[in-house]
This record gives sequence, structure tokens and C-alpha cells, in this order.
Amino acid sequence: MVFSQIIFKPFYSLALSILSIFKERHETVFYCHTPVDMQNWLPVQKYLKPIRIVTDKAATYKYLKQTGYHPGRLPAFPKAVIMCRVAAHKFPSRKVIKIGMQHGAYHFKRFSSAQHYAPFSLYLFTSEQDRQNAINEGIHIGKVGGFPKLDPYLTEPAPQKSPDAKPTLLFTATYDSSGMSAISRWIDRLPELTTEYEVFVSVHPWMNKHYIDKLKAMPNIHFIPDNPLPYIQKANICIVDTSSIIAECCALDKPMISWTMPPAARSLQHIDEIIRDISIQVETFDELISTIPYLLKNPQMHAAARQKANSIFFDSLDGKAGLRSANEIIKILPELRL
Repeated sequence: MVFSQIIFKPFYSLALSILSIFKERHETVFYCHTPVDMQNWLPVQKYLKPIRIVTDKAATYKYLKQTGYHPGRLPAFPKAVIMCRVAAHKFPSRKVIKIGMQHGAYHFKRFSSAQHYAPFSLYLFTSEQDRQNAINEGIHIGKVGGFPKLDPYLTEPAPQKSPDAKPTLLFTATYDSSGMSAISRWIDRLPELTTEYEVFVSVHPWMNKHYIDKLKAMPNIHFIPDNPLPYIQKANICIVDTSSIIAECCALDKPMISWTMPPAARSLQHIDEIIRDISIQVETFDELISTIPYLLKNPQMHAAARQKANSIFFDSLDGKAGLRSANEIIKILPELRL
């Protein structure tokens, strides 16, 4: 149990009980932790009756307002909540139905405690293998929904680049405090690549602000503030560490260069093995520089391994994960059916 939940739960439960006396609760809300959550939710929402978005994050509230939504703030006391997180403690009452989805494809890091999943009536995983991994950890409330965030990119053709355009590199990194991030190996040397390549960078929302500010200040480096998928789609090469964005690169069949990483507290051996199979691994930035031209000439390297990885990360890449997820949600909340 999250410590804040222990403090907050009695007050939340009392308020919920009092409010229920005066008005029956019918509302379902979507809890949005970061803008990333919206990217996975909107392809599901289109198949359901509209629901209100709520958040407790000031930056997310500002983003939602700027993009035309009318979000509410926590605390909220709905009948049910849907979230792309394992954050049941934000609604600490068994009277609130909880449905969870993943904000990243597959689990690239070790699962958090099974007790964090226990309050959920349903949690949607991206593949049967991911669901089986969860069962092995004692999590038994799962169904397979897929990864709705990918849907628009699987059903629309990729934009065409002009023949004289520079090759595009996309650097990605998981958050530095995970012990699984390679950002320190490349951040100071990115400018060396901008003469020959167009360089885009996407980092985990939990990345240290020091790194984010540094990237934003770099000339000729394009920092991606939200959804990296349009940039994955047009990238010639993706440079990765251990983030679940690797699964998105696989889904769009992108050649990858990865950094060899030492084991960390939440690293998984089978994920490390998959990363080795689907990418060229390097230790240093100098190795990276020499590997990029080679992979540009041989983009089909590891293509078969990428397809094999896709069969682990996703049960289907047909652009209908949003529909499948919505159908599972309707089984719990039939009133959301269109």
C-alpha cells in the first residue's frame, strides 16, 4: 500500500459515503497522470461514450486545457475510474471500480508488487505473453487488450521523405533513476551528429529535469515533448536503451542500435536477450558513430528478430487494439457502450 493512501483513505472513504447518500454515483472518469496516457486512451475512447478526464498533476492539467479538454482535478468520487497506470491509491475505496491499461507496450521492467494490482477489476495487457508474465507474479485480473496507442500508425501510411533529406536518428532513453538508462553515454556528444543527420530525442517523462533542460537548449537537436510515434515512423534508425519504446520501434519495423547495459534492480533477463537479438549493441559513442552508416546501408538486419519480438510484445498489430480494449471495458461497465 502506498503511504499516502494510508493517510488519505479514511477521509476519501468518508467523503465518498456522504456524497453517495445525496446522489447515486453513475460517472466513470479517466485518470490522466501524464499526456502519454492520452495517447493510449483516445483510440479506446472513440469506441465508448465520452467520459470526463481528471488529473492531480498541474502540468497535465495545463496540457489538457491547452489541447481543448475540460479536465477535472482530484480528488474525484466516481463510480468507476479507467487509467493507464497502476495508481489505485488515487481512488482509495473498494466502492470505486478500477480498470487499468498500460501506458507502455509490454513490461520491460520487473513488475511492481502484485498487491498494487489487487484493487483492479480489470487490467489490460498488450499480449498474452505479458498477461502470463503477470500471472507468474501473482496478478490474476488481466485480459489482453493490445496497445491502442499504435492503432493510428498501423492503419495510415508512413510519410514519405524527400530523396535529398538527411537520414533521421531518434535517440530514446528511459528515466535515469531506474539504473537502466544510457542517456549519460550520449547526451554531451549529440551535437557531433547534426551535420550529417537530423537528430530527434525522446525521453521518459520521469527523466531528471537537468537532462531535459539540457536537451531543449541544444541547437539543431529536436526534443520531442510528447508522443514519439510520428518520429519513430519517419526515423531511419532508433537508438535505444531499455525503454518500452523499443516495442513501438519493433511494431513499425525500425532498425535499432542499443547500448549494452549492466543489470539493474528492475531489469529482466528475457528483455535483455530480446534487445540483443533485435539490435546492434554498442558500448561507446565512438562505436555508435561507426555503426550508424553500416546500419543505414543494411536496414533489414534483425528484421526477422523484430518480427519474432512483435509476437511476444503484441498478439496482433491490426490497428484494432482500441476496439478490443473497449469491448473488455464494456463487459465491466456496460453503460459505456455507444
